[in-house]
Amino acid sequence: MKPFVLSAAIAACVATGALADAKSELSKPIVAFTPVIVKNADALELTEAQRADLKEWVDTMPAKRKAIEAEALAARAALRAAIIAGAPADERKALAAKVGEMETKLVLMRSNCTDHWRGVLSEAQFAKMLDLAAAN
Repeated sequence: MKPFVLSAAIAACVATGALADAKSELSKPIVAFTPVIVKNADALELTEAQRADLKEWVDTMPAKRKAIEAEALAARAALRAAIIAGAPADERKALAAKVGEMETKLVLMRSNCTDHWRGVLSEAQFAKMLDLAAAN
């Protein structure tokens, strides 16, 4: 019976749009440099090759991040439903571990993004980007 309650609660969240509204439940990004680079491409004096890399990154990576965010939100919804339904502690612990796993994926995705830009930008461009990011 409890799996049914859990499934019903998740379905209710999805159907009401609560899952989409729950995005604010995700941890705030530790760093988010791509928007700074997009906004300041001219100030950073990006080369044509860097601009092409930036376009490719912007065209592909947000969709990948959003997919992980959706998984994280679904994991949180499942945990919330399990807590409300009074699911066994072991089940809630496993669901909580899934939430942690998804949050870790998001954090590491941002970390990998920073590594990417550190490799694409010159040392001077990266330093300037950090200054621009700090100013925001």
